[in-house]
Amino acid sequence: MLKRTISGAVLIIVMFALMYAGGWVMLAGLLGMSLIGLYEFFYAVQHSGRKPFRMIGMIAAFVYYAVLYLWAEYAFEGNFFLFFGAGIFMVLMIACVVKYPEREIQDSALTFAGVIYVPVLFSFLYFLRELEGGAFYVWYIFLASWGSDTCAYLAGRFFGKHKMAPKLSPKKTMEGAVGGTLGAILLCIIYTLCIQTYVGENTTTLMIMSVCVGLFGSVLGQTGDLFASAIKRVMGIKDYGHLIPGHGGILDRFDSTLLVGPAVMMVIYLIL
Repeated sequence: MLKRTISGAVLIIVMFALMYAGGWVMLAGLLGMSLIGLYEFFYAVQHSGRKPFRMIGMIAAFVYYAVLYLWAEYAFEGNFFLFFGAGIFMVLMIACVVKYPEREIQDSALTFAGVIYVPVLFSFLYFLRELEGGAFYVWYIFLASWGSDTCAYLAGRFFGKHKMAPKLSPKKTMEGAVGGTLGAILLCIIYTLCIQTYVGENTTTLMIMSVCVGLFGSVLGQTGDLFASAIKRVMGIKDYGHLIPGHGGILDRFDSTLLVGPAVMMVIYLIL
């Protein structure tokens, strides 16, 4: 427990430094995390007997973040996502044809899924941070994911009786899920009260946004956690890695965060 607490505190400090710095420092940190997370994902896929195109996936992640750094305006406003997704898909199709029957279409599909799941979803932290007021808004992602995790754990420990998804995560309960969602909403509201004078938005609008962020962020965060558990069950592994003592790998710690980033950004776009 002590090891888990210490490593968790170090991780929070590292993430705080990256979110505070923003810019190329944050982008470099997210690239490093993405490459490690992608390696963990491909390792899990290999453990199940599949053969993902690891090198193509790693190069795709590097190219993706290089474009975000070198041509940020195009990445934000152009058709970058469309061309990136289509380009990776075509490269994987060609690789599958060339390597057949050593590699099959499932290997290409899992490689494509890994690139979208890890580096692309991680990049929404950067997108949100680079928005006007993003230095404040980016923390909603962690309040709605890690805050929800903590509240769900406490609620489940004291009130949990009804299992939510026993085949995926035997310890998770319905009471814990509700407690996590309510806790995330409360944390987002408290945080909004603290930053409202700095972001220059209408208080009522910010409150509506904070409730929506807490609600949808918590639900998607818990879904992301269960989705990661489903992957591990299918692949036959307990943890993605051992990089973070007491927590596992990068994906074990950020599984609930990956889906929350896009959700928070969509809520902010729609409401603000």
